[in-house]
Amino acid sequence: MKDKRNYLKIACLIESIYIIYVIIYNLFFVKSNNDVMANLFMVLISIYFTILLYKESKKDITYLKNNNIKILISSIWMFLEPIIPGILGFFFLSSLRDKKIKKLPIIKNNDVSKKEKIISFLIICIFIVVMFVLPRFNYFSKIPSNFVYCFILVYVIILCYKYLLNDFKIFIKNFKTYFPFVIKRYLIMLGLMLIVAIPIVVIKQGVVSNNQEVINTMFKKVPLITLLLSCFYAPLVEESIFRLSLSKLINNRIVFIIVSGFLFGLLHVINDFSSISDIFYVLQYATIGFCLAKAYSDSNNIFVSISMHFIQNFLAGILVLVLL
Repeated sequence: MKDKRNYLKIACLIESIYIIYVIIYNLFFVKSNNDVMANLFMVLISIYFTILLYKESKKDITYLKNNNIKILISSIWMFLEPIIPGILGFFFLSSLRDKKIKKLPIIKNNDVSKKEKIISFLIICIFIVVMFVLPRFNYFSKIPSNFVYCFILVYVIILCYKYLLNDFKIFIKNFKTYFPFVIKRYLIMLGLMLIVAIPIVVIKQGVVSNNQEVINTMFKKVPLITLLLSCFYAPLVEESIFRLSLSKLINNRIVFIIVSGFLFGLLHVINDFSSISDIFYVLQYATIGFCLAKAYSDSNNIFVSISMHFIQNFLAGILVLVLL
């Protein structure tokens, strides 16, 4: 695809198909009510931005480099729903930049000592025992979840403090280099998530995983606390365990990415695994795990995958809050 303006034309085509679907569905398959009128009003706005984006796609690249605000606004709107046209718009905007290749800071992998391997192994084991084994015993199941979360957060920070602090300093110092890398990898992760999620939604008939159902319930009861746990606790703890600690136990890069991804997916589903079809949810979470593991492996900085994890959970959390 040499002419990058084709990204915009494809985005307009996808958005047009989506608009037609929404109009037909709301006019012929739903009883008329305020929600239908609201949906049709939003469609009018989408039609406007689709026409606007198509007109921009026919303009000269030189002109678009200096006048791309219309594409930016249209892409933001289309990213909200149905997402893919918005991503294509962002890809086009990214292609307009005169890119000076900025290599990520080189962080040398020091030989992992036996002590570090033992600590990493303990971090993973303690997490699995506390989160998945002890709750099966009546006595431990009565311990407040907030206490458990605090315990895990404290022990992870204590045992990973040296690595977290070092990576954080490098990440902040080179933020302008890391930020585009994080955004690019997140968009790739989002695209893969959608590819995997669409057939799962069809197969499972729109039923979400039990893990997601629990999170949705928590958002209803304590939205602010749940958002904080999703955006800060989960990225820091899970990345320290599934990426930082696990990488010290597995030397082979490919094996690390595969194991990290599948372990991440399995532990998000295993507590509520009720039927063989739940294996699809493992794949759904594992896709996220693979992307996060590869981003960490490529950058060798844990705050790259933490940032991607934060963006994913933050956007997902806001979406849940809006829809509830």
